Amino acid sequence: MNDYKTIDLQQWTCLNEEGDQGSGLIYINPLEPDVLLKTSRRAEEASRENTVKEFHIAKAIYDLGVPTPRMLEIVKLDDRLGFTSEWLKNKKSYARLAGEDPGLIDSLAARMAAHGHELHSTQTLGSEWIPSMKEMMLQAVGSTLMVEGKTKEELMRFVEDLEDAPTLLHGKFNFTNIIEDHGRIYWIDLSRAAHGLPMFDLGHFYLYCHYFAKKSRVNNIAHMNDEQIMQFWNRFAFHYNGPEGLDSFEAQCKRFAGLALIFIGYLQVLTDQERAYLGKLAAFLLG
Repeated sequence: MNDYKTIDLQQWTCLNEEGDQGSGLIYINPLEPDVLLKTSRRAEEASRENTVKEFHIAKAIYDLGVPTPRMLEIVKLDDRLGFTSEWLKNKKSYARLAGEDPGLIDSLAARMAAHGHELHSTQTLGSEWIPSMKEMMLQAVGSTLMVEGKTKEELMRFVEDLEDAPTLLHGKFNFTNIIEDHGRIYWIDLSRAAHGLPMFDLGHFYLYCHYFAKKSRVNNIAHMNDEQIMQFWNRFAFHYNGPEGLDSFEAQCKRFAGLALIFIGYLQVLTDQERAYLGKLAAFLLG
């Protein structure tokens, strides 16, 4: 393990809610009031590598001028690694803001669409830390067991024909990962950032709003009920695409949502039952 600075966690307070089973743990320290510490729950080599990767991805994106919390340094904690970053103490996601005042949904969706366009016009300039989404998707499709036969062959050809665009993708593009703090916006949770066609991000957001957000756990994270989530999506789609060709835009988002589902299945370990269910959903979305 590299010679990273060692941090004593006894001086830090964990912010994660009890029962939160996410992969990361978040800490603060009253002696360092502007610093946030994030670390994995696990100590195996893969988790340490992912921590280093997440740090460098976020730093590379910050260096491109994208509004995101400033990365500080990678640190060592017992047998785990973590990293410190700027702490935005008064942040609220667009999802929380919309949940607290549903009357803001249209304006928040319009602002997210505008900020999304800015994000999706950012050139990644060949950064070694920002991979190709097309290349990763080809690996995902090639190895997936979620779809088979003709569907898989057609899907592979579809991805092969896509442009390998040099523009920035968030990777987990949705209204929980755009926040406001003192009137400024920031993108957070950039561990899956890549470069490619913006439709990869839009497909992920479509999948989140139309399917994932119907699950109670995600519904709680979104801070909105199903009707409000769909209202947010509809207004976002209108503002991002414009009034012309919305049906075509939605159809394209739906197809890329199927790709997003294949990619999520590639990144996670699925049971046979989960693979069968998600495979049927992916096939439906892909048309």
